Amino acid sequence: MRDAYEMELLHEFIEAGKAVLGICRGAQVINVARGGTLYQDIATQIEAAGAHVHDDYDRHSHAIAWEEDAGLARLYPGASGGKVISIHHQSIKALGRGLTVEARGASDGVIEAVRLQGKPYVLGLQWHPEFHPPGSPDLLDSTPILDEFLNAARGHRW
Repeated sequence: MRDAYEMELLHEFIEAGKAVLGICRGAQVINVARGGTLYQDIATQIEAAGAHVHDDYDRHSHAIAWEEDAGLARLYPGASGGKVISIHHQSIKALGRGLTVEARGASDGVIEAVRLQGKPYVLGLQWHPEFHPPGSPDLLDSTPILDEFLNAARGHRW
């Protein structure tokens, strides 16, 4: 029931031209709603996968890398990626219609961010920017992503 509700909600937001920022499960819902598929268990289905589940739930981090020419790369000029708090046992397998990969796990290639091409603004992050303390020297500064989303939600720059 939850899956059906969230996918219908996403479709309605897209039809209405509303901005969407999907976090963790939200990125997966975006992908499946667009016809994509998921790995049901990273640890058993992706041979070279790094640790994506850990007891330090809101502190477990790993490096991600931007895809070339990705929107995230433009938000972080001069950086090729960063370290993020990312805890998930499922991940995107086949991309849904109209989605492009924005970022991958630096060591294992697991998809960590997707974006819907064109309008409206739809971005899915597999990581948890809300767990990144402001000013952390070790983690990706989430401010550019949140600013981009808020500007899109306000109808600016998109």
